Amino acid sequence: MRYLKLYARFIPIYFKSKTEHGFGFYMDFVGFALTHVVSYMVIWALMSRFQTINGWNMYEVMLIYTLNMLTYAVAAVFFFFQMNDVEEDVHKGSFDSLLVKPINPFIHMIIRSFGHFFLGDIVIAIIMLGFCFSRLDIHPGFGTYVSFVFMLLGAVLVQASFIVITGSMCFWIVRARSIMNVVIFGIRGFADYPISIYGKFLRIILTFIIPYGFVNYYPSHLILGKEGGSLFAPWLPYATPIVGLLLFFVAYRVWNAGLNKYQGTGS
Repeated sequence: MRYLKLYARFIPIYFKSKTEHGFGFYMDFVGFALTHVVSYMVIWALMSRFQTINGWNMYEVMLIYTLNMLTYAVAAVFFFFQMNDVEEDVHKGSFDSLLVKPINPFIHMIIRSFGHFFLGDIVIAIIMLGFCFSRLDIHPGFGTYVSFVFMLLGAVLVQASFIVITGSMCFWIVRARSIMNVVIFGIRGFADYPISIYGKFLRIILTFIIPYGFVNYYPSHLILGKEGGSLFAPWLPYATPIVGLLLFFVAYRVWNAGLNKYQGTGS
């Protein structure tokens, strides 16, 4: 709780320092957000031609994309630039400064920065989520809404876990950004569309090995009321919170293993 209060005080100070840059600060939001506008246009063009892909219509595919975008943006606010800073600190030998503070280095890593770049993504994702719900005429009951919120929280943990795991590789190879790019901007891209359109081997990878399927595909089955299809098991749409917690635990263990590996500058 003390750390949350500290972070709550830090955020207004952070924004005050960033808004001093004026126009550049606001363009951070616009620049990041415009890439998603282009992606939605691609989905519209693709689905206007083919109508459905493997039983998923345009607005269902947009929902899939939106959930991936939203959960990643929320996770990235708290972890993406923070893990990039860790890599730079390890490379320059200044990471020791996190280790001498009277605070858990993992928590210190999170609260010393804030990924404001992704707030525009979150705004667009929330708007598109409402748009998709309206077009799909989704009116879930209270219980389904509660379950969906837990699915979203679990999906955020999945996204955060891969940021932390790939970022923590810098303790072993110093420059780990290439690994982060492959996993987060490469493999995660497969989750922009229903994973049922891929072959069984890739679906196994995206479900049981690099489980990005739990970010959006399986939660979408819950909110859309879809059944069967290419599900490996009927309970998978409900497993996202558990998968998120387990994966985040693994990510934290990888981070701690990296800390034990780190030897500092010796100065």
